[in-house]
Amino acid sequence: MSWFDRLRAALRREAADVRESWDEATAKADDALTRRERELEATPEERLAALQAEIEADPDPFAEVRAKLEGKGPEGKGPEHGAGPDRPS
Repeated sequence: MSWFDRLRAALRREAADVRESWDEATAKADDALTRRERELEATPEERLAALQAEIEADPDPFAEVRAKLEGKGPEGKGPEHGAGPDRPS
């Protein structure tokens, strides 16, 4: 196998990787665009239902912040890092 054949094989592998990455990025962008179009075309009732489903998925978005302020870790087991009730900052 000559150096030219090895170079060509390496370039083909790179081209395949780039093609795969491009296809993934294109699919992701297409999905995002489709989702956004669906949101824009939704009726007020559908928008309300989507918002309610989003709220139900994460009922307390401030739980982690509240736990840090109370000096507990995210699981409520005690200080995670830094200052806490028994550790000055």
